[in-house]
Amino acid sequence: PVDKYRVRKKFPLPRTIWDGEQKTHCFKERTRSLLREWYLQDPYPNPTKKRELAQATGLTPTQVGNWFKNRRQRDRAAAAKNRLRQNIAIAASADLVKLTHCHRASAAWELLGARISEKQT
Repeated sequence: PVDKYRVRKKFPLPRTIWDGEQKTHCFKERTRSLLREWYLQDPYPNPTKKRELAQATGLTPTQVGNWFKNRRQRDRAAAAKNRLRQNIAIAASADLVKLTHCHRASAAWELLGARISEKQT
């Protein structure tokens, strides 16, 4: 009798939070492109520049500051992810070089062993 009141059992949570919908943006494309342009020029704008940008975009200076802060954080995270990928790739190539050297050395030992056994016969 209690099962009919268990909402989560009837309607379980999705396995992921992504429901397949496209990205949503809080600001219009024009505003975002203007923010990106300014960001490329200076990722750390002073309060005067923030006010200018706020007037140009119709946002508040706080929203502009938060956008810049979030963008810097996203860029740092992306850079860290890229560094990690590069380090993994470098480590993998170093392992491949070691394996190649090991293979060459074992092949050389086999060849040397074969020559010694030829001389003995």
